[in-house]
Amino acid sequence: MKLVSWSADSDSAIRIGALLDRDPDNARVVDLQHAYARYLRDSSGDPFAAAIAAVRIPHDMLRLLQGGALSLDAARDALRHAQQLLEQDPARHAAGPLIRPLAQVRLHAPLARPGKIIAVGANYSGHIQEGRSAGVLRDLPDYPVAFLKMPSAVIGPDDDIVRSTYTEELDYEIELSMVIGTRCRNVPAGCWRDVVMGFTIVNDISMRDLIVQEKPTGVVFQGKNLDTTCPLGPCIVTEDDIADPGALDIRLSVNGETRQQDNTRHMIHSCGRIIEYWSSRLTLEPGDVVTTGTTSGVAGFNRRFPERLLRHGDVIEAQIQSIGTLRNRVVDETTLAAGAHPSPATTHAQEL
Repeated sequence: MKLVSWSADSDSAIRIGALLDRDPDNARVVDLQHAYARYLRDSSGDPFAAAIAAVRIPHDMLRLLQGGALSLDAARDALRHAQQLLEQDPARHAAGPLIRPLAQVRLHAPLARPGKIIAVGANYSGHIQEGRSAGVLRDLPDYPVAFLKMPSAVIGPDDDIVRSTYTEELDYEIELSMVIGTRCRNVPAGCWRDVVMGFTIVNDISMRDLIVQEKPTGVVFQGKNLDTTCPLGPCIVTEDDIADPGALDIRLSVNGETRQQDNTRHMIHSCGRIIEYWSSRLTLEPGDVVTTGTTSGVAGFNRRFPERLLRHGDVIEAQIQSIGTLRNRVVDETTLAAGAHPSPATTHAQEL
C-alpha cells in the first residue's frame, strides 16, 4: 500500500490517501477516510460509519501512524473496497470524491512533520571514499553514525528547494528511509520489521561549504538543516509491500542526467542493524524517520566537482524501486526576494 498526503485543487485541506498506480499513465488516489466509511456502510450498514472512519483514518499521517495496526488495517480495508467498486463500475468511480485521478490532486510530503529524523551517514563505501578523497572523512566507527535533520526542513514532492544565500555549495543525497510505526526500544536486528511501518525517499540536501566550516567543531548542524533541505516522499510504501529493502535500485538525476546510481544491497549497515543500534540508544516513536545513507556521485566537498553543485532552476529526481520518484526544483533565495513565484511549500517556509 502506497500512502500519500494529498489535497484537491479546489480544497486546500490535506487528506490521507492511497495510490492506485499499476497503470502509471492512469494513476489514481483513493480518499481513504471516505472509502472506509463507504466500506463500513456497505458491509454492515453502520449508521456511525463516517464518525468511525474519521477516528480510524484521520486527515494526518502522524495520527494515522499513532493509530497503529487498527488504523493500517482500516486503510487496507478501505483501499480494497475502493478497488472493488472501481472494477464493478469504473464509469461511476473513476473520477469522483472516492477515487480521483492523480493528475487532479496535489501530493504533499506524506509525513509533514516527522517526530525526529535520524539521518545515517557513511553507509556506502563509494560515498565514504568521496569524503576521504576530499579530506573530510577519516576513520569511521563500526556502528551506523548519524546526525539529526530537523522536521522543519521537510518539504514534499514538487515543492521548491530554496538555495540559501548562506551557501555556495548545495548538494543532493538520495536515501532509502524507514518510517517508524511502533514506539520501541532495544529492538533486535531480526525484529526490525515489527517496528517499521514503511519506506519513503529522503533527499538529504546538504550545504557542503557549511559542513566544512562546522567540521572542526565536531557538530554539523547548519550544513544539513537550512529550510527546505529535506524533501520527503512521494509516498510511504508499507513494509509488507517491499520484500527486500536490501535489494532496491536507487537513482538520482539532475536535469535528466544521472548523478547517483546504485543498489541498496551495497549498504554497509542493513536496515536491521540501523534499527537495532539506534533503538538501543534512544526511544523510537511513530512518525520518526530513519534514513540509510547515500551512495557515491554527490558533488562532493569543498568544490571537488563544482559542475555538479545545484543551481537555480535545476530539477532533481530521486527514484527508488518500488517507491517512486521524488521530484523537486531548486530556486535561489535571491530570486524569490526579487518577486519570483515559489511553490506553496516555499511560501509557507517564508511565512514561518
